Amino acid sequence: MNKLLIALIGTLFIVGCSSSDDGSITQGAPTNDVVAVGTITGFGSVIANGIKFETNSATVTMNGQPGNLSDLRVGMVVSIRGTIQVQTRAAVASQIMFTDDAQGPISNMNTVTNSFVVLGRTVMYDEMTVFDDTPMETLAEGNMVQVSGHWRSQERIQATHIHRIANAYAPGMTMEVKGQISGLDAGLQRFKIGTQDCDYSAAALELGGATLANGLYVEVSSSSPMAKGDMLLDRIQAKDRDRDRDQLCDSDCDFEIEGYVTSFTSATEFEVDGQPVTTTGATTYVNGTVDSLALDKKLAVDGTIDSTGVLVAERIVFRLPSLVEIEANVEAVDTGMAAITLLGIYVATDESTLFRDQSAIGITDFGFDDVVVGDRTEVRAYIDSTNVVASRLERDDPDDGVTLKAPVDSIARPDVTLLGTLVTTDQNTVFQNQAQEVIDADTFFALLVEGSLVKAEGTYDGSSILASKLFLRDCENSCM
Repeated sequence: MNKLLIALIGTLFIVGCSSSDDGSITQGAPTNDVVAVGTITGFGSVIANGIKFETNSATVTMNGQPGNLSDLRVGMVVSIRGTIQVQTRAAVASQIMFTDDAQGPISNMNTVTNSFVVLGRTVMYDEMTVFDDTPMETLAEGNMVQVSGHWRSQERIQATHIHRIANAYAPGMTMEVKGQISGLDAGLQRFKIGTQDCDYSAAALELGGATLANGLYVEVSSSSPMAKGDMLLDRIQAKDRDRDRDQLCDSDCDFEIEGYVTSFTSATEFEVDGQPVTTTGATTYVNGTVDSLALDKKLAVDGTIDSTGVLVAERIVFRLPSLVEIEANVEAVDTGMAAITLLGIYVATDESTLFRDQSAIGITDFGFDDVVVGDRTEVRAYIDSTNVVASRLERDDPDDGVTLKAPVDSIARPDVTLLGTLVTTDQNTVFQNQAQEVIDADTFFALLVEGSLVKAEGTYDGSSILASKLFLRDCENSCM
């Protein structure tokens, strides 16, 4: 049994459904075709109120080539086709497809905007990005990386998974990127993908009957070193902007997708991750309303595909920002509610929580049932009304320090309270403003108001944190 599909379908918010006790499909019960598109949030079958997908007969495709379940990683964006039982919501996967967005060297790294460029495409990262065996702090310009993520407007990529292939390009390595052709010069046999200049004079064209033209969506690849910044192409392949998802879903199939609004005309005409979507008077909304729909909003949509290929939304869930960060030891585990307590803070998990084991134990199918009291855990969470809900939960190796980032509940200088946890300061505490400049205590507390986002690092005595560092933060670019 593989947690990939359980967690993924949970991510795509088929909420409150349960399968039979053993996750099996009842023979003869009515089933629907289903396609799910979203981020892998874990492997195994332990997801609260989630759906169990059998994967015994599933085929895996990695960038158009045959693959295995073991090739998949938490954080990758995948498309899955299968069947789902109408009553129990138990499901079986028949096909899992992964396609990366870019593979090449990092340039123009900007730690202020949390972005860099790979072969002309701007890549953004945030607190939900999985850096696979590659801490963000160790990435550098020139590193060869593979990027998977959601699309945003202006052909930006919001990375959900980044894997460093090598510290630098070496002859023979494959570089590839997808995007729209612009600036086509047929005479010089050149065009651009994003900001990347491409020379296609020696490229094999696999256009499937299409004509090379501005606006054509293609995948370009090269195994040659750059020539004065030009990508010397070996191959150009015409691609579908929907990442070949039209191959997975027939009309009227159940369809779930998570991503960003990449194009917005109106509430009845917009795209999510390149998929056309429309709403009706019967569409329901969670964490927002129809007026919340806008360009670059992150959301999840489920519904059915009509005969024109448009997803008719039955439900839209707006994803809340993960303002909260907690790094500490687990103090209590509430198995019945799938929740843990850290720093005195009760943190729930749900079917959307991404689980990952970064400790020396290294369990591949790590899930809530593997969490025990005393585990060093890093949590990224959002605040839903008065509840703290983990969007990401990772187990790490032991550490004596703690971290808590959250909106300020109250201020009583020299102390602040975050999510009900007292944070104290003393003469040794280092303070920063939102520009990450060191400031004195007087300036810090003059800037501080209830609701300010504050990050505390220090030690925990079981009831309060003594802060060695206390920083003002914001989530304008990300909540890292």
